[in-house]
Amino acid sequence: MIAMTGPAEATPPLIRAAHVRRPHGVRGELRVEPLGGDAARFGSGLRLRVENGGHALVVTAARSTGDGDLLLTLEGVTSREAADALRDAYLCVEEGDARPLGDDEWFVHQLVGLRAVTPAGAPVGVVEDVEGYAAHEVLVIRDGAERLRLPMVRAFVERVDLAGGVVVVRPWEEA
Repeated sequence: MIAMTGPAEATPPLIRAAHVRRPHGVRGELRVEPLGGDAARFGSGLRLRVENGGHALVVTAARSTGDGDLLLTLEGVTSREAADALRDAYLCVEEGDARPLGDDEWFVHQLVGLRAVTPAGAPVGVVEDVEGYAAHEVLVIRDGAERLRLPMVRAFVERVDLAGGVVVVRPWEEA
């Protein structure tokens, strides 16, 4: 499983934690989609940054909508207009404050740049990105002008070795 952080950089200073869908009500509450992990991490006091604006926001309250989204109340966001200014923004945490990852779970920025090789060690290319889909994430591997997309499942991704800088993949045979 991949903790989606959006298009990756070599070492991003921020990791996406939520996407603001829209304002909720008239008092500045935000309807957000949490990105990866347990929504319980949005506890009071969590410090978030707006991805492209950089200003800090502190969570004062969070509650589930029952459909996977959350309603967030943020310090200083007290009107519908202030909440609407955050529509479609990504709320991020600094890397040191990111949630702990489970086994077989990585942030996108950790995978981008890894050399992709076959189980026999033959080069396949370099991981360029990870695309998120409903069923699973997909590794995008570039080899020159060619791009190969492989589902991030055991049948195609045998092993990720962050320390060694490689991901061992089994590309399918093209007809």
